[in-house]
Amino acid sequence: MTSQEYIILELNDFIVKFPQTRVRYEYDLLSDVHFIEVVPNSVYHLDEAYIAWESELYDRFISSYPDQNICFISDDALVGLENIQLVLTGSIYDTIYSTSRTETVVEESAIKVTGFVNTGSFICFTSNSNLISTTNSASVVLQENDNWSLAA
Repeated sequence: MTSQEYIILELNDFIVKFPQTRVRYEYDLLSDVHFIEVVPNSVYHLDEAYIAWESELYDRFISSYPDQNICFISDDALVGLENIQLVLTGSIYDTIYSTSRTETVVEESAIKVTGFVNTGSFICFTSNSNLISTTNSASVVLQENDNWSLAA
């Protein structure tokens, strides 16, 4: 069995054991490194079962393929994948945990209403210095402050 076949077999088992994850694989021929990217970061950095799995796979891989390299990363790594050969998404993986998301998702239950500002017939808020146009030409601007609860 080639090293790539071995890793793909292991990753298929991994995604069943860790259904809350997405894993991507790439073999970089120039650097002679097998890259495995695991997200979300909370699993990669904090999940003890994952950390043990990674350590065991590393040991087995190096024992079986001592002349090759394997590197585990997450999507916040300084290096990225450029030629992805395999993507496996767990059955309960939720993309809101990825640091590479470009939009923000807020669960409705996490919104804490701290007050209202009446601008006429309805209320508007923004978290930057751009004004929101309203039908009655009134608007509210909240100064940027990372410590504020979200107002709705």
